[in-house]
Amino acid sequence: MTLESYARFLWEAEIVQVRTAPPWFRWASGKESPVYVDHRRLLSYPRWRAWVVQALESRLRGAPSFRSVVGVATGGIPWAAWLSAHLGLPMGYVRPEPKGHGLGRQVEGLPAPIGPVLLIEDLLSTGGSLHKAAQALEAGGFPIAAAVVLWSYDVPGPLPFGFPLYALLTFPQAVAFWEKAGWLSSEARTFLLNWHRAGFQLYL
Repeated sequence: MTLESYARFLWEAEIVQVRTAPPWFRWASGKESPVYVDHRRLLSYPRWRAWVVQALESRLRGAPSFRSVVGVATGGIPWAAWLSAHLGLPMGYVRPEPKGHGLGRQVEGLPAPIGPVLLIEDLLSTGGSLHKAAQALEAGGFPIAAAVVLWSYDVPGPLPFGFPLYALLTFPQAVAFWEKAGWLSSEARTFLLNWHRAGFQLYL
């Protein structure tokens, strides 16, 4: 099992879906996109789940040290649980907003700051949700050592983070693997990479 075979699996299992003509997918941000990633479907594949956890550990070699793993709700929660169990570390998660009842917490699972922490999200596009989660953690006294994502669109230009970011697989890597497999024509590849370079703008 390699990164290339993983990228092919994502395509074959329709965890990543690609369109080169309308109707486009709509992201949670409201932006229209020719690409949609549904990591929830990845949860149904135990063999690949285990590979992802080990691959994340390998990807983080050389990263700043951390003492706990925090998932961004909801996509990052299962990966934070599996990775923290694999590493023998405490685990928590961070909500988009403070809880509306009970103790009103936004950071759950960690009773007190145990830092520095590793922040994990399943997907990174513009970086908005990860940035919001990082702000909540830092406001709660949880310093962030680094962040890791399963899939990054690898947005051109700087991201609003003051910590290192690691990605298991990037969009340009996946496109190269899919073209090598014969699943993307040269026209489709050009279309997707132009969309990526334009900052996710569709030109019809």
